[in-house]
Amino acid sequence: MAAHSATGCSLALVSLLAVLASCSGEETSRSRTTGGPNVLVVIVDDLACGSTGAWSDAPPALPTPHMDRLAARGTIFRSALCPSPNCTPSRQAFLTGRWPHSIRVTQVLSILPPDTPTMATVFREAGYATAAIGKMHWMRRKQLRNAAPGADLDYGFELVVDEIEWREQLDAGEAQAYEAYRAPIWGRQDREGWSMHNAGRSACPLPEERQLAPFLLERAIAFMSTPRDRPFLTFLSFYEPHAPFTFPERLREAVDAAALELPDTDPTRLEREVPGLADVVRHQARTKGELTPQIVRGATASYLSSVAWLDEQLGRLNEFLASSGLDQNTIVVFWSDNGYFLGNRGLLGKNYPYREAAQVPLSIAGPGIPRGSTRHLVQAIDIFPTLCELCRVPAPEFLEGRSLVQTMLSDVPVRDQAYTEFVGLVAALRTSRWKLHVGHTAGVGLDQLYDLESDPGETRNLFAQPEHADVVQDLVGRMYDLLKSSPPDAPFRSGWMSEPDRLQAVRWALSQVEEYEVKFR
Repeated sequence: MAAHSATGCSLALVSLLAVLASCSGEETSRSRTTGGPNVLVVIVDDLACGSTGAWSDAPPALPTPHMDRLAARGTIFRSALCPSPNCTPSRQAFLTGRWPHSIRVTQVLSILPPDTPTMATVFREAGYATAAIGKMHWMRRKQLRNAAPGADLDYGFELVVDEIEWREQLDAGEAQAYEAYRAPIWGRQDREGWSMHNAGRSACPLPEERQLAPFLLERAIAFMSTPRDRPFLTFLSFYEPHAPFTFPERLREAVDAAALELPDTDPTRLEREVPGLADVVRHQARTKGELTPQIVRGATASYLSSVAWLDEQLGRLNEFLASSGLDQNTIVVFWSDNGYFLGNRGLLGKNYPYREAAQVPLSIAGPGIPRGSTRHLVQAIDIFPTLCELCRVPAPEFLEGRSLVQTMLSDVPVRDQAYTEFVGLVAALRTSRWKLHVGHTAGVGLDQLYDLESDPGETRNLFAQPEHADVVQDLVGRMYDLLKSSPPDAPFRSGWMSEPDRLQAVRWALSQVEEYEVKFR
């Protein structure tokens, strides 16, 4: 691991063991664990590694000093893959420590079954006070509308605060101003073309202190500041920098859109390498209009202004942790649910498991956790078992992730592959050298193989080259084994991974979209 000496790692090990020892306080009647470290999980939405200082291989267009400081307090994972390049599946996989297909949360509107055990249910049972502040992607509005009286919708969190509560405390004028701002760029009835990406650089009209991000931060700080005789597990989940890339007027000109360097979007190369994605780009042009350089520049500038607004909230969070002393006994996880395409490959958005969308910022900081960075492959679902080990909370058997404690302490890899999926479309599996994409259907032009040693940008598709057939076969076999070992909670009608042809079986699994439907009545 970079930035660690052998002596430094030994000291860190001693310190971490001391922290773990402090977790074994007297048992209470309702918990197995007391006195452990606090846990703060900070989640951000659609943050691309390239737009940060800590995870980018090149200086970002806009500095992120507070984010970098938060990450630099511990271990920075520079090769972390999200469970899915799509918000809802990725977040619920993180929360449960399981793959999206396992919990049947595979699409944006999928709903996590209310009785699904989560990180919060496990830590709450272990004696932790639990809170979910901000965007959790539970489809909460839909559930609240349909819920029977007394339905349990908290997934183990004692306190849930989200946009619903923020809107309730706006006065009539603020609510009207906010709706007038959002409707043209986000409202599903009104938006046209690429409007949801805010290429026109519209700033939120509310006073800065009345906007959503400060509200969520203040509520999280209030929860963490509340005196109690047990540790807390707090999720603080910001909406930034998700479209429409919200920011205050003050940050509207934080980025010079005209000076931004645009990514290579050569359509002839895309057609040659990934014809299925070229079809997607053509379809978007027909339905949304051409993704012009002007739109990309404007959207990217708005995105970076939103990142700057997010970074300011993290600055306030850093100040709170230091001034309150919570930085001395709190494990802080920082994570983005997926990355983002900012004109890369002709796309604005996510959903495709290229590195821009599948590789995500991830760091873990806290008492005894070494400072530095590692490029060993890790998964976002590894955080759940990692926190269990750090907090001496018994890890439940259902977890499909692996603890990263040894990676942090000794720079030892815990996995030799990483996987991300978007059921109904495509999945990817990568090793230290190779990366395979498998489309849900043969012949749709989404099958790809990249040699990351010679082509880290994933631009030369080797899938059909005979000399790499053995590599494809090995990676397909790995993907098959992973899928077969993690069947969905409810069996599919025709069985799970029963096809004798492994590639065909993988395609079959990726074509299934059998989601859980909440039926409270």
